[in-house]
Parts: sequence; C-alpha cells; structure tokens
Amino acid sequence: MAVRIIWRIEDDCLAPEAKITIEYTGTDPFRAYKIAKDTMRKVLEVEAMDFWERDFRWDISSDPRDFFTRLYVDKGIDSRSRALIEVIMQGKIPSDPNKEGRITIQIGGRLRTDYTLETAFQQLPIYRGLIWLYHKIFYNRVRRGYLDMCNDWIQKLNSAFREVLGISPEALEKT
Repeated sequence: MAVRIIWRIEDDCLAPEAKITIEYTGTDPFRAYKIAKDTMRKVLEVEAMDFWERDFRWDISSDPRDFFTRLYVDKGIDSRSRALIEVIMQGKIPSDPNKEGRITIQIGGRLRTDYTLETAFQQLPIYRGLIWLYHKIFYNRVRRGYLDMCNDWIQKLNSAFREVLGISPEALEKT
C-alpha cells in the first residue's frame, strides 16, 4: 500500500491580521445573517455545494436572544490552490424588532496550496527539491496573486455586510 504525503503551504489572506471585525448595534442586526449565504456565494462565485454552515446556535430562553453561526466557503482556484473563507456572526436579537440588538461579524480566510506526493518517485528527496524549486521560481508569484484575490473577496464581503447594516464608509475610516 502506497503512502500518500501532502506538502501543504497555508497563509492567512489578510496577513498580518487574521480577521476583519464588524461591530453593529441597532435594529434588526440579524439581517446580516439573512443575506450571508447569497452574498458569500455571489461574491466568491461558487455553487451551493461549496458553501456550508458549520454551526448555528440560537438561544430562545432569554430576551434578547443570543445567536452564533459559523459559515464557510471552500473556493477552488486551480488544481493546487484553494481559498477557505470563514464568516463568524454572533450577537443578541431582542424579541421586539423595534428594539436595538447587536452583532459582531468576523471575516477571515486562508489560502491553501497542496502538492500531493503519491508515488515512490514523488516521495524521493530529489523530486521534493524539484517541487520546491518550481514553487519558488514559478508558482509562488502566481500564489501571491491568489492571496491578493482572496484579500479582495474578504474586503468585498466586508463592504456587503456593512452596507446591509447601514454602516457608512465614514464610520469605517474613524475606527
């Protein structure tokens, strides 16, 4: 039985920061969650199968009601690289829609590049050295472009959530 080895390179799309944080207090903060799936699919141009909601918690035992959700998109870019975009939303929603609630949204992403080494030849040190050389000379430049694309997708998601919550660009500049 052959051993399958994966050489993985992974970077935060927003390095040196890990995530963008949006904090909102006002009426109907849950509307950000309502548009999240469609917005993420539209901005990242992915099918429904590439989007999933890993966690959703809703506590109706108190008022305001606490909620937490974690949403992901796994976007394939080429045969080696893919972006994993994560949106975490948590907050409190009052049962009366006219009262103020709050939401905190964190948006982040990672770019992952995998080199699969399946055969005995591919697992030889000389082959790994050739992959390293190929990556440094050719693919690393392409990958930097992917990091810029990933950052751009996250910034577009940030803008979309701010727009639906009514947070003006001027408020963004003050923080």
